[in-house]
Amino acid sequence: MRRLPMRESVIRRTTIRCAREGAVNLSQGFPDDDTSPEMKQFAREAIEESCHQYTDPWGAPALRRAIARKLARFNGLSVDPDRQIVVTCGATEGMMIAMEALVERGAALLTFAPMYENYVLQSIAAGLELRVLELREPDFSFTRAELERMWTPRLQAVLLSNPCNPTGKVFTREELQTLVDFACAHDLLVFADETYEYLVWEPHRHLSIATLPGAAERTVTVTSTGKTYSVTGWRVGYVVADEPLTNELRKMHDFHTVTAPHPFQIAIARAMDELPESYYARQRDSFAERKRILTTALAAAGLTYCDPGGAYFLWCGYDALAAEDDDLFAERLLTEAKVAGVAGSVFYPRTAQNPRRLRFTFSKTRPTIEEAARRLLALRR
Repeated sequence: MRRLPMRESVIRRTTIRCAREGAVNLSQGFPDDDTSPEMKQFAREAIEESCHQYTDPWGAPALRRAIARKLARFNGLSVDPDRQIVVTCGATEGMMIAMEALVERGAALLTFAPMYENYVLQSIAAGLELRVLELREPDFSFTRAELERMWTPRLQAVLLSNPCNPTGKVFTREELQTLVDFACAHDLLVFADETYEYLVWEPHRHLSIATLPGAAERTVTVTSTGKTYSVTGWRVGYVVADEPLTNELRKMHDFHTVTAPHPFQIAIARAMDELPESYYARQRDSFAERKRILTTALAAAGLTYCDPGGAYFLWCGYDALAAEDDDLFAERLLTEAKVAGVAGSVFYPRTAQNPRRLRFTFSKTRPTIEEAARRLLALRR
C-alpha cells in the first residue's frame, strides 16, 4: 500500500491529551463555554421543523440566500445564491475541495508562514507542492519582490488566511492588492480563508480580498460559521466564487460529504438574518477581555507576544524562560505546568530553524484563562 506522508493533527491530538492529563487547553481554537441562548433557540426551532433529510448538496436554499445577504451587508460582495455559494462541512472541507477541484495534482500552491497546520496536510492529501513564504515579525508583511521569488511555472494558486491563524495578523488593503496584482500577472487562483472575519479589533478592518480590483473572478473565499457563532460542532461553513469555479467546487463537495447538517444550516440562516450587530460587537468585546487577561498573565510569567489585530490567538516567545526548542518547551509546559499551547514549529513546515514560539488561544472562558495564568506563574516560580 502506498502511504501519503500524512500525520495526525498536532493541535487536535493535544486537545485529547489535555483531557487525559488534566491540563488547561489553550491549544485548539474553540470556546469551552456554551453557545448563546439565541443560537440554541434557532437550533431547537429548526429541529422541530421538517428538515431532517438531505437538502440541496450545495446548501439549503434558505441558508444560501441568507449568506448572499450577509455577503452584501458585511463583505461588500454581490453574489448569486444559486450560482456562487457552496455550503460545506466547515471551512476545513471548503479549503479541501478548493485544492482538489481547482488545482491540478502535482502543481504548486503558495502560502505564508507561520500558517494554519491544516494547509500542510490538505496540500499533501490534494497532491500539491506547498511553497512557503516566511513572514517576519512583528508586522508579518510581504512585498511583491518576495512573491515573485516564490513564483514557478507550476504555481497555480496562492492561499492567505486573513485574519491569520496563528498570528492574528490582519492584512492591509495595500498588502491584499499586492497579492491580487501578483495573482493577475501570473493567472493564479486566490484561496482566501476568512474564518475569523468577525473577530477584528480597532484600528484594524476586515477586507474581503474578493472585493479588490482584479480579484473577483479568481478568488475562492472560504469561511466558517462555527467560530462566528461559537458552534464549531455544528460543522457549517461555505465557499464563495464565480460560477465557473463554483461548478467545480460543487462536484467535489458532493462526493465528499453530500451536505452539511440540514437543521444546523437552517439555524445558521436565521442567525445571519436575525441577530443584530450588537451580537457581534458583544462577542468581540468578550474575546477582547479574555485577551487582556491572558496577555497580562503571559507577561507576568515571562512570555512575550505579538498583539493580534484579529482572530483569537497569541503568538508568543519564551526566551526568558527556556533555551530549548519549542516542541520540547510545549511538552514540558503540558506535563509540568498542565497548560497546553501549540509549538510554533507546527506552523513552519519548511523552516530549517526552530522558531521558538508558542501559539495560545484566548477563546476559552475567563475561569479557564485565569487557571492557566495561575499555572503559568507557578511554573516560572
